[in-house]
Amino acid sequence: MKSNPLLNRYFQKKRRIKTASLAIFTDSVTLVYESDTGWVCDQQAAMTQEERVATVAGLITRHQLDGAQFRLVLGHGLYQSMLIEKPDLPRDEYPTALPFLVKDLVNESPASLVADGFPAPLKERLQVFVTGRDQVMQFVRVCTDAGGTVALITAEEVVWGQLTSPTLNQLVMHRRHQGNLQLTAFQSQEMCFQRLLRGFPVPLLSPSEGDDMATALQLDSLALELQRSLDFLSAQLRDTPITQLLIACDDEDDDALAAALRQRLSVAVHAVTPVDPILAGNAARIAQAALTAPLDRGINFYSDALKPQIRLMTLQNVVLSWLLGVVVIGSLAGWLGWQNYHQAQLLAAEKTRLQAKQDELDRAKVALAKHIPSQLKVEVAGELEQHLAARQATLAAIEMHDDSLKVGYAGMLQQLSQAASRDISVQRIRVSGQQMDLEGIARTPDAVPNWLQAFQAHPALAERRFEQMTLGRDERNVVTFALHAERQAAEPLGQALSKMGDMQ
Repeated sequence: MKSNPLLNRYFQKKRRIKTASLAIFTDSVTLVYESDTGWVCDQQAAMTQEERVATVAGLITRHQLDGAQFRLVLGHGLYQSMLIEKPDLPRDEYPTALPFLVKDLVNESPASLVADGFPAPLKERLQVFVTGRDQVMQFVRVCTDAGGTVALITAEEVVWGQLTSPTLNQLVMHRRHQGNLQLTAFQSQEMCFQRLLRGFPVPLLSPSEGDDMATALQLDSLALELQRSLDFLSAQLRDTPITQLLIACDDEDDDALAAALRQRLSVAVHAVTPVDPILAGNAARIAQAALTAPLDRGINFYSDALKPQIRLMTLQNVVLSWLLGVVVIGSLAGWLGWQNYHQAQLLAAEKTRLQAKQDELDRAKVALAKHIPSQLKVEVAGELEQHLAARQATLAAIEMHDDSLKVGYAGMLQQLSQAASRDISVQRIRVSGQQMDLEGIARTPDAVPNWLQAFQAHPALAERRFEQMTLGRDERNVVTFALHAERQAAEPLGQALSKMGDMQ
């Protein structure tokens, strides 16, 4: 049963993605990737397209690379390269338009081609690479069936630029096994020239000593071809000429060949040094170089138009979405029903508590009604309170009078006569309870205070208090005085007794 891409997109587990490279040639397939223990290289022979596809599947299975990200490099014979007039198109439209622009230069229809390209550095033209659509899709299908993804499908000539310096212009001479020598020039890692050299045997350096003369002649002939290419490139790259020649040839001693050509050429010659001895062959070097190739430069046969599009509006997805909607709605309805039941239980409990409180309130109202007196009782109680207040006022008035009302004023008058002074003549005396007013004449003004001072020796007089004293002279110029006692707020005894009589 096929997995649903929509579900895989959302439910697949995240894991560390391993990147592997496959260099696919007309006679072999080479797998290169870096593991935790170091570089891994595996090469298998494959002569036909069916064998190449099966070999790619076998290598992925053998090295357990399911779910990995793959970068594919097509070797010579699996693609075509050409120069065409540069079209007035944006870069992102090249994969769609180039198959129709090169239809007259190839033998296949545009619908069966995939193409990509970049502006040629030396000319105002476009460097185009073309390959078969079916061939590309077969390799992509093998990788995706293993659970992996394809990030890049490029060409051998372009990948060689990753072995050059990004700051120098270099010429690479390379050969894979028994093939012809190839020259590829790169300007800052971007391919700008390619040439095929025929007629040079393998190996160029003969291992036997008797062939030294033949080897020297071959090297001289090779150096002459190389110098012609260098002169041509120097004319094209006037400001930044080629400064180095790199050697990467299978079945050759690259260091010895570089030393021999260094004596015959005017530029520096170096052998390409692999990052690991296991990557000594050109097929492994190309595969390893593809792992470092940037995805936004060079070419990529696997354009967005070839990548599988996720079709959301399929019957399977629609049915799954309906089922998912039913499950969500059912779950939501169940949750809301449970919430409703829970809230109903809380409401019933609150209603029970409210009814209990209401019953308690009704009982309290009944009990309160039993304690409320009648209007007649309230009026009688008010009259009794008024009568009691009157009696209390009468008692207060009686308490304000001392015992002198019962025994008379004889003692007080007797003591007043005892306190008499030659300088004082009392003409009027007014006594009421504890209040006593005195009026009379005095020999001098100082005689009045001195006379009042003598009251301290008589108990009946010492308790008298005066709040006002008036001194003056009459028409005969005699000193007169008046002493008025303190006044209290209590009503007179007569008025209090009168009120008591009215209440009775």
